[in-house]
Amino acid sequence: MPEEKNLVQERSQIYSDFYNNKLPKRLPVAPAFPNSMIAEYGGLDPVSYQYDFTLLAKSAEDLCKVIYSDACPVAPPNIVGTRPPSIYELFGSQSFVMSRSGQVQHPEVVGMFPEEYPQLIEGGFDFLVETVIPRQHKNLSLDDSIKRSTVLEMGKTSLSNNTLDFMPIYMNLVQKFEYYPGSPFGSFSGAEAPLDFVADQLRSFSGMSIDLRRNKSLVKEACEVVLPLVYKWGIPANPHPEGSVFLPLHMPTFMREKDFIEVYMPTFKKQLQQYAALGIRPQIFCEDNWMRYLDIIYDEFPAGSMLLFEYGDPKTIKDKLGKKFMLSGLFPISSLRTDTPAQIIDRAKKFLDIMMPGGGYLFSFDKNPLAAKDANIETWAALNEFLRDYMVYDNPGESFGTPLNSEGFVRDYNVIPEVESKYLFNWEDHKAKYPHTPDLAKAKFEKMSNDIFLSYMNLLI
Repeated sequence: MPEEKNLVQERSQIYSDFYNNKLPKRLPVAPAFPNSMIAEYGGLDPVSYQYDFTLLAKSAEDLCKVIYSDACPVAPPNIVGTRPPSIYELFGSQSFVMSRSGQVQHPEVVGMFPEEYPQLIEGGFDFLVETVIPRQHKNLSLDDSIKRSTVLEMGKTSLSNNTLDFMPIYMNLVQKFEYYPGSPFGSFSGAEAPLDFVADQLRSFSGMSIDLRRNKSLVKEACEVVLPLVYKWGIPANPHPEGSVFLPLHMPTFMREKDFIEVYMPTFKKQLQQYAALGIRPQIFCEDNWMRYLDIIYDEFPAGSMLLFEYGDPKTIKDKLGKKFMLSGLFPISSLRTDTPAQIIDRAKKFLDIMMPGGGYLFSFDKNPLAAKDANIETWAALNEFLRDYMVYDNPGESFGTPLNSEGFVRDYNVIPEVESKYLFNWEDHKAKYPHTPDLAKAKFEKMSNDIFLSYMNLLI
């Protein structure tokens, strides 16, 4: 038992040190196993387990025995990371549909027509609830309120059951393999940049590309309107240095640099700075190749942000950004399929000799594997054992990088105001109608309202 405790403590300490800008004695190894790979490893068909994730229990444990990790590489199902098909089927969703291979995919869909920008700008969250969500999820139509309320409850229950049923399996893995228990509960969240939000589920990629040429002023107004929504969406319940708000950036590399600076960055910069003001670390996934934007990142993003890069030159990224930000990504996932164990170890050594000096880099791939075909298990196992033994510092405890919010940002409601909507709870209105309600009830009602808000927003990511 003391040895187990020491291993958990060691793993917790290296995470704590890293996120508090101290060199850990070694860097953590933290792979993420896709459910499709776990299923194939256990001989399961690619569809059935997605309606009962507990079927993954044995193969998940078997895979954990083979591939080393400091944190649990298997995550409980959730709406964003897992895309359980049940909730989307119940909602009649056109946003996420299952392919014949069992992959839940996001086709290019339109939730808002170009002539509806004024309604979005005028209505904000109300417009999303009344128009966009019913358009993307057909069974949530306002035309049949009883059906809408029924499937909403069924979808919520389905998603909750997916997570709760899997939690004993997850906790068993954490305990059995003595994994890092993770950042404190409620310290992790996800959201989108304002323009990405408008593009992703409202206008579509091609629609936004046209709008940036034809209706740039409306796009800018729309970004300002959705800014309070995406900001509130991304605030974790319990901010912590080891937690973060995950922000995948989709559109920037497909935009002209002029439009990126003029349209994308103003609201996104406010969003990042106001997260930093609350001690919330932005974890920003820079999709595609961001080399042309490195100077803008350095000048505009808050210190201490975690930047995950897909493509780019590791040395240039490390040299330009490594002293201000925490870095991750860049190691090619394709090497798990193409390299032998010896080849991937050689590749990893050369890569780490660039990224490790001075601290601030967490090893990860340029993207997560999607299926078993993306990774040779023997190669992955060899890589992780090498990482565990090689990613060691001989000067642990020394400071590195720049702490989060070194700039001293403060929460400013003039920069990002509170969200207002007739569909969200208002304490003053409630108190006026029910004056006997004690003040202690306010936080409870507001939490329930916030949970509803998050549920709706999660249907649009």
